[in-house]
Amino acid sequence: MSFSQEWDVNYRAGRHYSTWPWSDLISLTYQYAAPRDGYTRVLELGCGAGANIPFFQSLGTEYAAVDGSPAIIEMLKGRFPELSERLVVADFTVNLPFESVFDLVVDRSSLISNTTDAMIRGLTLVAELMRPGARFIAVDWFSTQHEGASLGAAVDANTRVNFPVDSDLAGIGTIHFCDRPHIEMLLAAAGLKLVMLSHKISRTEFPEGGQVRAWWNFVAEKPAN
Repeated sequence: MSFSQEWDVNYRAGRHYSTWPWSDLISLTYQYAAPRDGYTRVLELGCGAGANIPFFQSLGTEYAAVDGSPAIIEMLKGRFPELSERLVVADFTVNLPFESVFDLVVDRSSLISNTTDAMIRGLTLVAELMRPGARFIAVDWFSTQHEGASLGAAVDANTRVNFPVDSDLAGIGTIHFCDRPHIEMLLAAAGLKLVMLSHKISRTEFPEGGQVRAWWNFVAEKPAN
C-alpha cells in the first residue's frame, strides 16, 4: 500500500484536521472547472478532514472522495451522512472503486505523498475515470525549490522520507518534490494535458531567518480525442 500510514495516525490523534476550504482550489475551480460549464461530478483524492466538502456542496456538485485513512472516512460519514456511499477508503494509487465517470478530479497535496511510480499509477487510474474534456486540479504539490527537497532520505530522485523532527515536514510520511518537466512527464504518462501551471515561492524573513517553501498549482485536462 502506497498510502502513508502516518496520516491515519495523525487523524486518530486529532492532528491535521483542516476544516476551511483551500482558497487556491476555490479560485481554480471557478476559473477552470465551474459547475455552470459542465463540471458537476467531482472526485477528491485524499479528502482528509473534509475541508473542501462544504465548498463543493455549495456549488451543487455530485461529490465523491477517497482517502487511505479509515479513521478520517468514518468521521466524515458521521458529519456528512448524505455522502456516506460516496466516501471511500482506498489507496488511490492502486484502486479507485467508483463506477461513475467524473468531470473534475481535485487533489490538494495528496498524490505527492507517493513515489514517482505510484504517482503515475494513481494519475493513470484517475484519467480512466475522467470523461473526455474533464479536468484535474492540483493544489500545493511540493516544488524542488522547497527547502525540504534536500532533507530526509531519498526513495527515488524526487521522493524523500524520514524528515528531521525540527522540519515542517516531519511526521507526515513520504513527500514528492517536482519541477516543471517532472510534472509534465507525470501527466503525459497518464495521457493528461497541462492547461495551466503556477509556481508559488514563500520566503520567511522574520523570525525564522529565510526559510523557503515552494509549491505548484496546476490544471490538466483529459483530451477530448
